[in-house]
Amino acid sequence: MTTRTINVAAALDSLKGSLTSREAGEAVRRGVLSRIPEAEVSLYPVGDGGEGTADALSAARHAERRTVTVSDTHGDPVTAAFGLYTRDGILTAVSDMAACCGLRFAKAHGLDYARSTTKGVGEMIRHALTLGCGEIVVGLGGSGTGDGGIGALTALGARFADEHGDTIADPRTEDLGRVAAADLSGIVLPPSVRLTLLCDTGVPLNGTNGAVRLYARQKGAPEEDLEGLAEEMAHFSAVCDNAAGSAISVLPGAGAAGGLGYGLTLAGGQITPGAPYVLRTTGFSDAAPRFDLVFTGEGRTDRQTATGKLPMAVAEAVRSAGNPCPVVCLCGIDDSVPALYEAGMDAVFAIADRPMTAEESIGRTAELLEKAAGNVAAVAAARRTTE
Repeated sequence: MTTRTINVAAALDSLKGSLTSREAGEAVRRGVLSRIPEAEVSLYPVGDGGEGTADALSAARHAERRTVTVSDTHGDPVTAAFGLYTRDGILTAVSDMAACCGLRFAKAHGLDYARSTTKGVGEMIRHALTLGCGEIVVGLGGSGTGDGGIGALTALGARFADEHGDTIADPRTEDLGRVAAADLSGIVLPPSVRLTLLCDTGVPLNGTNGAVRLYARQKGAPEEDLEGLAEEMAHFSAVCDNAAGSAISVLPGAGAAGGLGYGLTLAGGQITPGAPYVLRTTGFSDAAPRFDLVFTGEGRTDRQTATGKLPMAVAEAVRSAGNPCPVVCLCGIDDSVPALYEAGMDAVFAIADRPMTAEESIGRTAELLEKAAGNVAAVAAARRTTE
């Protein structure tokens, strides 16, 4: 009887308020090695377009870290970080929109939804253009805005006017209903530059499951204002679709980041499912055939996970590679659905080891991940002996 080395992969999303993707992976590595000291554990810092995605891509590409001063969710200056690297001879900038327009900035302004703007994202893109970037990658998750991308579009050179023909200067969410005309001809993004928009949701811009009705509440919109806000977004998109000559507002993912997906698509961006993009870029997809055990994870595993979030994409990548190895999801809360298992996930485990408060769970996340990974590894260890 001989024992062979077990190849393990850790590709966990960040656990918001607790651990980054890399920190979560390190906890899993410690747990595995506590039970199988000779295991080969490969860490893949990953993301699905949400906050932390730019860090994962930057780590995978050994990017240079840069900063730039841009506008936050309400127009105040903020220093935002981004990664800069060369891929296939093309200088690429990668950033999270949350680096300047995330929910934490909106909370600092008292969740004033009506005054929110994505101007800073447009400023970041313009800065990348001045550096000579041929590709600009933007993660759309974690937003604190709801302006349909009008702020970013204005920063990129678009012009919006009211019914009197007067320019709407520095437009915010509250101005969407005033837009009577849109001129997109001044947008500075050249056709030769690829603008990749990484999205962790296929939410549409308008409708009952659109950006406003699903996400505006958490960004400070009063419940009684939702219908009016949804109508203003629909009005704005009708004007812009007409200007673009295409019904861009109906694209899946157009509602991401409070409609920033829509706005940046008007500027020439391409909405791309974030998780598969990141798994390819980090090398996980290419390495998938060789793993004996794969760990993934997130804060809460539920029906949203099955729509294409990181753990779902990990399972699909492993199965697409023809690898039947166990794929295990470790999470804070397990509300998993059958579709996740049908996609190739073998098991989902909530990591809490006893009843505890949210504060205790957040404070012990690394410890709990390590313990859960060790327990799973112990089972895998029992199967390592082969003839």
